[in-house]
Amino acid sequence: MLKLEGLTPAPAQVRGAFRLVPLLRDRPCEDIRLAPHSMAPGFKVVDLLDRTVYTAFVPHALLLEWDRPGAGAPLTVLGGQLGRPGRSDWRGIETVQKLRKREGPGRLRFLPLHLALEGLLALHFAPPRTAWKELSRDFLRAGLGSRSESGVPGALLPGFEDALKTFELHDGQVGLLIFVGERLASAFVVPSAQDYRQLHRSVLEDLYGELVLRYAALYPDPPLLGATPRFEHARSLAELREALTLVRREWAVFVQGDLLSDLLNRPLRTEKVYEPGPLRLERFITDLDPAQVNHIGERLLRPDGELLYLKTFQLSAAQTRRAYLLQQLAGSGWHLGDAAAGLGVSVPELVDRVTRAGFGHLLTQAVRESAAKALRKP
Repeated sequence: MLKLEGLTPAPAQVRGAFRLVPLLRDRPCEDIRLAPHSMAPGFKVVDLLDRTVYTAFVPHALLLEWDRPGAGAPLTVLGGQLGRPGRSDWRGIETVQKLRKREGPGRLRFLPLHLALEGLLALHFAPPRTAWKELSRDFLRAGLGSRSESGVPGALLPGFEDALKTFELHDGQVGLLIFVGERLASAFVVPSAQDYRQLHRSVLEDLYGELVLRYAALYPDPPLLGATPRFEHARSLAELREALTLVRREWAVFVQGDLLSDLLNRPLRTEKVYEPGPLRLERFITDLDPAQVNHIGERLLRPDGELLYLKTFQLSAAQTRRAYLLQQLAGSGWHLGDAAAGLGVSVPELVDRVTRAGFGHLLTQAVRESAAKALRKP
């Protein structure tokens, strides 16, 4: 499960469709830093060194430093595609080795959010172990072949840049929860306040789900969330401070218990990406419950669970359906009858669902035609 261990939400600031909740670190972080890497922005072909490549627009990279004081900064993505390597007609596209790369003692270069996106794209990417006759030859030989997902850069979300310009930074702020239309669009956390001040505007370059753009356009005025009155009996500055502390404590509990209900305390599928010293860098995806909003992300944790780095991406309903469908098919060993039974549908209905999700090429043409014929019958 994901927890905001070591962090406390501060009072939100609202402008237009955006509710931004600052995150403050409970204790200073002196030994871990995030800094900007010198990688130039642009389209990159990332060699994953396992006979696959990842192609995406990379606005920036991050340099993680541990066991030493340092400085910090950001990175982002405008969509990605995972596929088998082949010849490209593109010109001037830089090839990058690995999504994360050791750059000397105590230093790791990585592409923020790309770690999580590549994990989503690679979900059940490999060929099935059993060569069922319903599956296409290409799928049995090479797996999914390629997958792509896209999103919207933050700079295109109407009102987002104005909100970032307007809102003040808190002393000790190390992160930000971005809500649009009362839905969590993204969570961003770095180790120190010094790092965050350099990375604050990097969220404009980050990738956001397509639904976030819709929320920003359709819900320009989120409802007011009034604090419970705690000041009516205060008769001194000390009592006012005590009441204010209580209000802030209640707000922090409300954020983690209500506003973040679709992210915190959800079952996660996690994968270790790297171990920087005693720390753990991993990517994750929520349980892909189709009835809830799902997220992918990456995080850096101390052994005691303190959250040092976090970046998340809200999946659209269509992205959740695709990932969930692949999960169910893979869990059934790609046996269509077993998968259909698990989903409570007929095999023709499952074939239709697979086709509409964009995975029809994984099945033989005969199977698709037979399913279409069965569904046309009165």
